[in-house]
Amino acid sequence: MLFGTQRISVAIPSHYKPSEPVKHLPFSDLCRIWFNSFKPNRLKTLQDELVELVYSAEHRKNLNVTVSNKKVPVDDKGNFINEVCFEVINDSQKPTKHIVFVHGYGASLGCFARNFQLIDKFVDMNHNYKVHFLDNLSFGLSSNPKIQSSSTSINGWPIERCPPVKLDDPEPTDRQKLYNKYYKLVKSFSVEEDKFREYQQKFTPILQEIENYYLEGIDGWRQSSGIEKIDYLVGHSYGGYWSASYGVRYPNHLRNLILLSPVGVERHIHSIKHPLKFEDPNKIQPTLDPTDHNFLSRIPILPRKTVRHWYDLQPYLPRLLKLMGPWGVAKYYEMWYSKLFKINKLITKLGGPEKVFKSQIDLHYGSNRECHLIIEYLYNSITNGTVSDIYIKYLLTPSTVSKHPIFDKFNEFLKNNQWDDKFEVHFLYGQYDFMNSEAGSKLVELVNKQTQTQTAEFHTVGEGGHNLYIDNPFETNSLIHDIVKRQD
Repeated sequence: MLFGTQRISVAIPSHYKPSEPVKHLPFSDLCRIWFNSFKPNRLKTLQDELVELVYSAEHRKNLNVTVSNKKVPVDDKGNFINEVCFEVINDSQKPTKHIVFVHGYGASLGCFARNFQLIDKFVDMNHNYKVHFLDNLSFGLSSNPKIQSSSTSINGWPIERCPPVKLDDPEPTDRQKLYNKYYKLVKSFSVEEDKFREYQQKFTPILQEIENYYLEGIDGWRQSSGIEKIDYLVGHSYGGYWSASYGVRYPNHLRNLILLSPVGVERHIHSIKHPLKFEDPNKIQPTLDPTDHNFLSRIPILPRKTVRHWYDLQPYLPRLLKLMGPWGVAKYYEMWYSKLFKINKLITKLGGPEKVFKSQIDLHYGSNRECHLIIEYLYNSITNGTVSDIYIKYLLTPSTVSKHPIFDKFNEFLKNNQWDDKFEVHFLYGQYDFMNSEAGSKLVELVNKQTQTQTAEFHTVGEGGHNLYIDNPFETNSLIHDIVKRQD
């Protein structure tokens, strides 16, 4: 229950019992999920069920919170973004602040289900709040338009490869000696400079078109929603990349960036902003510094099979999953279930439900009902396919780094613009994150050095991985709330 802004632990019902793990679904359940995926509006049904399960109508009524689901126009061509919006009215005389969540690749707004409880924290604050969870353009229940590109190959196969890098690597790879788990310092490497220049010339306009696609979608949503400035733009992974890009492109349209393990921060050899000034392109000295363009990222440890799959299989895997019938459902379930269910271990580590849960809706955390519903929702979200299955392969390399790094975007922005308190930036990474958190930390240092303020901050979420908001929603929600509360 709530007393002002202080939440106390909820009394755990005597009938409450943590779920036992179900690592494999019965074949009949797999068939049911697959058959139901062909029903019209199945994803909308699952979205509504998920909202009701994790933030029920009864709970909303008790807190005077309202929820709406809208398709918001983003252009004059009939395209729209699907959103679920929670509104908290604390004082009708006060202005409303807007918090916007943008999910990552392979997901939709329902992936933030464990963050819906964040709404409770905004009750009894000074301002009113609208918390918008968006299906980014092309995902979930949003429109899925193609880019009208001058590059005829951008919407289909084959996907353009990055130019090759030849390694001089006489030492066998010992994974125990890798830097930060994923990075190996080889003796040297070589490139064909002409091919790299051609690559940069070709990909620069392609990446600009892809950026326009997502950023104009977000800003079209903002304008149609009548929001002058987004108070807090929260993006995860692929959504974090576009949220950061939105900040440097539209700095006057937001006040705060909260980036949850964003992809594509680090510089690297395949950045289109690489100056390509080599003393000897046949013997280049590599570095482990993710702010240096001669950083090779994961290239030295990437198997050829992984690279082939990146281009030739992964863009089509979501559609293939559905063609695999119940066996595709089984593969997807087994991939996600352990990631979702492990929250039960965290709850135990934090002292058990009695200490962790703050309201009756928290009882759903880690239950099989919650895990199964999220998985079925995400399965239905991705298996219809999205043009982003292709676009992400143009943006990122097989090393999961962006061809136009966030570090380069911010560096250019800082050089060409007066910051003037335009917006604050917060980087949140999981304790066990596979994204390059060092790059995020160094970008925080760069922003603060250039602005001569504490405009940017770096945070680590304990027991979290790349999906920190799912792995440890308790700390993630608290951090976001603390950031918001400072300006309340």
